[in-house]
Amino acid sequence: MTLADLGNLGEFIGGIGVVVTLLYLAIQIRQNSVLIMAQTVQSAIDATQRVLLFRAENAALRATIRKARSGAPLDADDTEVIASYLQAAFMNFQARLQHHARGIFDRSVNESYERILEDYLAQGYVRNWWRHANVLFNTPFRAHCDRIIAAQDAGQAPPVPDWRVMIETPESASRADTQI
Repeated sequence: MTLADLGNLGEFIGGIGVVVTLLYLAIQIRQNSVLIMAQTVQSAIDATQRVLLFRAENAALRATIRKARSGAPLDADDTEVIASYLQAAFMNFQARLQHHARGIFDRSVNESYERILEDYLAQGYVRNWWRHANVLFNTPFRAHCDRIIAAQDAGQAPPVPDWRVMIETPESASRADTQI
């Protein structure tokens, strides 16, 4: 074997090494992309749970929401509480919609978020807030919410027509503090 033959063999083995390395890197990039997508989905779900848990654990917020749902007048503090809570919740919904548009949220994950957003937008106090606060959100999200409202105005039933019926037991049905 000549020196040229050895050089050609070395080039061939080096080429195989490059191909193997590229395949390995492609597999690693794919696994990393899957992991990042999973972390993004989990982060968004965690954010949603924090908003919902804040509502569940905060008696003052629950009282203010009950007041708003009943149509009772809200003072300045109540208005600030509702506005801040809804802004946090809707920022979360907006991020979810962007993730879904980019293919990060699959249909099954997005569907739950969509039903919750529809439920929010079926409530009068939320709609009133939305009319004033929608300018805080991006154009695609505003259009999305406006389509949901238009569908509801055209007769589409809200996902949960009456929360009290869904969660009350006969023993608790008579208590006024069972509303969420």
